[in-house]
Amino acid sequence: MPRYILDGELDIEHLISARDFLAEALQEAETKLEIAGTIQAFEVCYELTWKTLKKVLFAYGVEASSARETFRLAAQQGWISNPKTWFVYLKKRNITVHEYQEQIMEKVYPVLPQFLKNLNSLIKKLEKL
Repeated sequence: MPRYILDGELDIEHLISARDFLAEALQEAETKLEIAGTIQAFEVCYELTWKTLKKVLFAYGVEASSARETFRLAAQQGWISNPKTWFVYLKKRNITVHEYQEQIMEKVYPVLPQFLKNLNSLIKKLEKL
């Protein structure tokens, strides 16, 4: 698949930059403020991930209308192994909008290392397209 999609470029570089920032934040986060920043980096990564996948799917002639559908279709393409894992991340992402800071830290922060691992795997597959 070409790197260019329709009238623009597949914006994987922004996803890679966001992933790199999240990885650094995970290594450095010690204070509540740093953890909150790391959770914000996760939110950005998650949003960029599903929107990037949606663009790639569209380039393959497949249209997705939601994050859940995007991850289901990405699994069908073999780009991710299990969409349910990404649904968990979606649930964690949604928590960040509806709960106060302490709850967010307790519920979201522990899953971030696994999210980063899955994101790294996905990026490697996208880079090969």
